[in-house]
Order: sequence, then C-alpha cells, then structure tokens
Amino acid sequence: MTNTNYPSRFDGRPELTQQDVEHLPYGNLLPDDFTDRLERLRQAAGLTWAGLAKAIGVDYKQMYRWKQDGTEPSGGAMHSLILFASRVPGGLDILMGDGFQMTFFRD
Repeated sequence: MTNTNYPSRFDGRPELTQQDVEHLPYGNLLPDDFTDRLERLRQAAGLTWAGLAKAIGVDYKQMYRWKQDGTEPSGGAMHSLILFASRVPGGLDILMGDGFQMTFFRD
C-alpha cells in the first residue's frame, strides 16, 4: 500500500510501501542522534514542529515524544517520515546519515 499523498519518485526507483517499512529493524536503523537529525530535517524543510507533524500525518504530541523522549516512530509513522525525508533535498542523508540506502528484495 503506497501513500498516495506523496508524488511518485522521478528517479525510477520504486516507492517504499508501508509493509516494507513496517518490517525494518528500527533499533538497528535509527541513528543514535535521531532527535538531532529530526530537528535538522525540520529546519531543512522550513517547517515548524506542528508543520512537520502535519506533513507526515502524525499528531503533534507524538512528534513531541520523538524529539523529547527519544521514542521511535512506529511502522506507519516511520513510513511517512522516510517518504517525507526522501522528498526534501538531502533529507534521507540528514535523517538517517550520509550515504543511507534502503534495498528491498522481492521474490
């Protein structure tokens, strides 16, 4: 299931599906400085915290838990966050680290 609120990628790579992202091992995926990176992504996008929460479709209270308590995004929220970051110039590098790549193999 692809979130239709986001335009298709222009580089020919397939869209990430929510199912793809829900099966990622988040504990190994998120950088230790995730909250700092989330702040830098917000700034790069030119949004307020409320604007970023709205852009990725989560409640501001949940966004607050990510940035203050270090709570990790759940599957659906992580999916939306990665899709959002992929559309901000340099967003995936900001959020996940330089050279971050995801590869999904399907049978």
